[in-house]
Amino acid sequence: MKNKLINKTLKFTLLAVGLTSVPAMAHIGYGGRDFGSFTGTAAASSTITNQAATGWHGWIDGTDADWGDSHRLRAFRFHLDNDADVKISFKEQVWGTAVGGIMPGFTVYKGLAHLAPLAADYDTAPGSVAIRDAVGGVGLTEGSFRALTDWSITNDDNDPASVFTYVGHAYDGLGIDYGTGVIPGADGLADHAVSKVFHLTAGDYSIFVGGTDYFTASTPFPSLGIEGMVAVVPEPETYAMLLAGLGLIGFSVSRRQSA
Repeated sequence: MKNKLINKTLKFTLLAVGLTSVPAMAHIGYGGRDFGSFTGTAAASSTITNQAATGWHGWIDGTDADWGDSHRLRAFRFHLDNDADVKISFKEQVWGTAVGGIMPGFTVYKGLAHLAPLAADYDTAPGSVAIRDAVGGVGLTEGSFRALTDWSITNDDNDPASVFTYVGHAYDGLGIDYGTGVIPGADGLADHAVSKVFHLTAGDYSIFVGGTDYFTASTPFPSLGIEGMVAVVPEPETYAMLLAGLGLIGFSVSRRQSA
């Protein structure tokens, strides 16, 4: 079992390297990462390729008491018109000169970051720091991202905070324990891919995706390829209503033909 001191030492080493070797990082945005809008009453899916997260540890860093840096993840979005079961999947995509592959983890939240024409959200905006200090303690958090609960963030204009309401999460592997107990949500198979089905209500959703490995280090942190998919399956009662409707149509047509 890894103890917490080892975990923290590795984290601070990785973060120090990252701060000195990685160029300016982007704010939270969904450019090229919008799965689209789904009715929820018809089966449908959407796949997004050629995306990337920075480094191996972005998602797992948001599972502990001092939170994580949202710049190490990629944000995706989608909209749902009606309640439905939604399967969300992410896997590594080998491209470019990336070293190794990502072990992906993701969290689903209801809510979106600020969208244009509003300014983009980011961790070190003064308003974001104020939110973190009020909730996590002054100077005690590394960033705004929280993988296992709700969190908030804002922009340079200090607009009302974007609120991400936690829905659920999943991550690749057999389960990670850094000395404080196994983090729940592992998929049980370390194969650089993860998927999970969620029952979701109508609304806008964000998915934050990143790596789950503190113990792989490289400088600067590489961009690791990600492919994602959202697949919507209508609720069973929706199928039943559809079949009933088709049955009534068939019966009506049959009566007219026999009349």
